[in-house]
Amino acid sequence: MRIRRRLSGKPRSLEEAELRRAALRLAVQFTALTVVLLGLAAVLVYGLVSTQTRSAAEQTLLSAVDSKSPRDVPLDVFLAVYDDGRLAVSRNMPSGLPDEEALADVAASGESRRDLVTAGDRSYEVLTVRRGGDVVQAAVDTGDAAEQLRRLALALVVSVLAAGIAAGALSAWAARAAMRPMAEALALQRRFVADASHELRTPLTLLSMRAQMLRRRLSAEAVEPRFRDAAVHAADEVVEDTKVLNGILEDLLMSADPRHTGPLEEINLVELAGSAVNSLQPAAHRRGLVLELDAPDPQVPVRGGQFALQRVFTALGDNALEYARSRVRFSVRKSGREAVIRVSDDGPGFPPGFSRQAFERFASARDRTDETSGPRHYGLGLALVAEIAARYGGSVQALPAVNGSGGVLEVRLPAAREHSPA
Repeated sequence: MRIRRRLSGKPRSLEEAELRRAALRLAVQFTALTVVLLGLAAVLVYGLVSTQTRSAAEQTLLSAVDSKSPRDVPLDVFLAVYDDGRLAVSRNMPSGLPDEEALADVAASGESRRDLVTAGDRSYEVLTVRRGGDVVQAAVDTGDAAEQLRRLALALVVSVLAAGIAAGALSAWAARAAMRPMAEALALQRRFVADASHELRTPLTLLSMRAQMLRRRLSAEAVEPRFRDAAVHAADEVVEDTKVLNGILEDLLMSADPRHTGPLEEINLVELAGSAVNSLQPAAHRRGLVLELDAPDPQVPVRGGQFALQRVFTALGDNALEYARSRVRFSVRKSGREAVIRVSDDGPGFPPGFSRQAFERFASARDRTDETSGPRHYGLGLALVAEIAARYGGSVQALPAVNGSGGVLEVRLPAAREHSPA
């Protein structure tokens, strides 16, 4: 009972912390996306208003230079007309206007010019053109338009920030509420794996101890050598099997908790393939099948967990044995920077279109009305193979059958970097 409290107490706080971190990440991402989209919209609005403001000022200047007299223009437009040495200006012409240099330049060259003139603390956009024998200069105050644009920019920035804060708070609440059922499901899964592994570890330990005691007794007692050697060999295999099962339980515990991936070590896939072939020999013999191992290189190293990768060979081998007619072939070789595991059989092969679903959990193509001669079916084994391959940066796929029949499954893993001898 003490162990159960430890397993269900402390991880709960860790799961809550993970939930908060995941919800925070989602909230930050959603808030950033919201701010970016609103920011783009604000930039677009500001650009449109700014363009319309400039277009309105341009239209006002063009209308003003077509006026016949300074008295005909609106009060917020300032007009100066230069005619044969006489200069007529608007009544409310501000200090610093008109721009006499621009008037003289246009009078001499005849080419229009546009200027930005600062008079006191005000800025004016000035258009000077030649109209017949006169030189006309119109000016509009740009200060009010610039001030309106500044206020619009400030309002847009405040709106975007306020919307970002509101979106952050709302998304944090929504993400936490949406992820809580998922977190509870993951917590339930972890607790189940932990409890199952704990419950299985005790009988496995007892089985291993009894097998070792049996081996010692067989070695010590007076038994015929031919029977004793076979019994000792069988006991050794039982001990090795219990070690493998304990390793698988440890790997299941680590794979159930993504916070702990376990240490990576350099594993020789050729040795694992040989071990898998040896362990599958009794099952193959019972079914009248031949197991073959093709490994041209004595060393095909990868980095990963020994028991997890051993499960890959076991699952692929079990699947091939179930549907093979006469033989199963294991192949381990290097291909560039990858290590390639290939398991093939001479069975009926994959049904058309089913190879894409072969690595989904509980996917099955077996005809349930015929459990002996139906097409191939796949449950959890290949799904676990796909998960283990992905854990170590690899992939798994079903290849087209060779010569039109048989199933071929291929796992590719990053090959470990070979160390040159010192």
